[in-house]
Amino acid sequence: MRIKAVLRDTEILQMDVGSKGRIIATAKKNIDRVVNLQSFLKVMGLSLDERCIMLDALKDTILHIWLLTDAQQHLIYISENKNAEVSGYCWQ
Repeated sequence: MRIKAVLRDTEILQMDVGSKGRIIATAKKNIDRVVNLQSFLKVMGLSLDERCIMLDALKDTILHIWLLTDAQQHLIYISENKNAEVSGYCWQ
């Protein structure tokens, strides 16, 4: 599986670290991309131990979240399509 780099931009990086706005903006910027979970959280301003903050921030959105592992990596895939073709645990 090809793991893509987490997309970010200066607007996202200027938002408050760990804020709901930054979490949602990062998720929307990376829709339909399989990315490394730890890198994804880092862009949001969260640590791996704070991943529940991300899940709580995204639970009321229309986004669907899959958690995966591949070659000892923890990955995440976010899509607006609930029928995405990824082999992982569909959290939401």
